[in-house]
Order: sequence, then structure tokens, then C-alpha cells
Amino acid sequence: MLDREGLLANFTRDTGITLPGEQVSRLEDYIRLLQEYNQKVKLTAITAEEEIWRKHVLDSLLIFLALEIPAGARLVDVGTGAGIPGLLLKIYRPDLRVVLVESQRKKVTFLEEVVAKLGLQHIECLWSRAEELGRQEGYRESFDLAVARALAGMNTLVEYCLPLVRVGGSMVAYKGPGGEEELEAAARAIRMLGGKTGAVWRGRLPGGLEERMLITIRKETPTPALYPRRPGMPAKRPLA
Repeated sequence: MLDREGLLANFTRDTGITLPGEQVSRLEDYIRLLQEYNQKVKLTAITAEEEIWRKHVLDSLLIFLALEIPAGARLVDVGTGAGIPGLLLKIYRPDLRVVLVESQRKKVTFLEEVVAKLGLQHIECLWSRAEELGRQEGYRESFDLAVARALAGMNTLVEYCLPLVRVGGSMVAYKGPGGEEELEAAARAIRMLGGKTGAVWRGRLPGGLEERMLITIRKETPTPALYPRRPGMPAKRPLA
């Protein structure tokens, strides 16, 4: 297993993504806080530092190979959990204006603690469900980019994310090798919600053999007022 320095060197060589020293230091602080808090509240099953770097941090940064994110973009991370990927993207790109959405209060408490201790600005931690946020003024159709990782199938995920994205913006779903089948099953839901499938990035997790897909959905028309449906419905009865 490579140490952190080796992982970062190989990641930069393979992707061209370089992490400045200040970002590396903040990411180290995040990992330390995650490991400490994880002893009290289950945030991740991955606890070894090198694996957190590989499976959480570097995996999150693969999005910068999938699409170009403009300076100052407004980003929402739906079902962020421990802040993955949204908080990690904010640390790497401080210019981003980020909203982290999480339905479990104990996880939001962790996120608030990390944001305070790292001194991050222009980042909001919300205790909410995507179905509720997608109907609120100031959030509905107001984001340049919505991201989600390890949250739900694509036909559910698009109902969580697309109502939050402005026309002309995008959502990106982090997926494994089954993403192609999920995307096919979600084709009608994507159209219904105002989206259109964009680029699909395929690659592998840094330092490993795990396959990764990053699926981009462009928002072309406004989402009908019917969506998102009430909390729980997108998961219970996915659009087909």
C-alpha cells in the first residue's frame, strides 16, 4: 500500500490534478477529525488514513476530469454524509459556494464542526431532505451543479438532484461499474425532470482496480412543479 505522498504523486502523474500544500494540510485535518468523530458516530467504514485518501479524497476529485467547474460555481451535495464529496471539493476549490445537505442531524453536527475548525467560508450545512429542499425558494433550480455519491439509484437520484439545478447547470452522479444499467433505467425520469444525459467519464480509483463512472446530466428545461414528490416517494416509487 502506498503512503499518502506516493498516492498523491501517482494521482498527479495520472490525472494532472495537483494538490497545493495548504489544501493537503486542510485535508489532513479533515481526515483526523473524521477518524476522531467516527469513534462516536459512524460516518465511514473506511478508517485507515491511506484508504481515506484513496477511496474518499482522491475519488471525490475525479469529478475535475469529468467536467469543468467554473470559478465561484454554486454547488449542492445531496446526501453528503461525512461531507463526501462536497466538503472535499470545497477544500480543494475554495472558490466554490457549497451547500451540504444531510438528513441525519448527527452528521450535520460533524460537518458544522469541521467547517468551523477548518475556517471554511461560503459553505452551508443543512439538516434537510432533498425532497424538501427542492421545493424551497432560494434552493430550487438555483445551483450550477448538484453532486451525489453512494446515495441511490439513478432514477431516484435524478429526482433528488435535478429540481435543485438551474437550467443550463448539471448534476453529476458518482457510480461504479453498474452505472450504465442505472442510467438506462433512468432515461425517462431524466427527460421528465428536464434533464439530458451528457458525458460519462470512465476510469479507475487511484491506486486500485475499482471501476468508476461519473455521469453528467445537463438541465435543459425547468423541472415540472410536481417534482420532487413528498419525502420518501422518490426512493419508494422511483420514476420509471
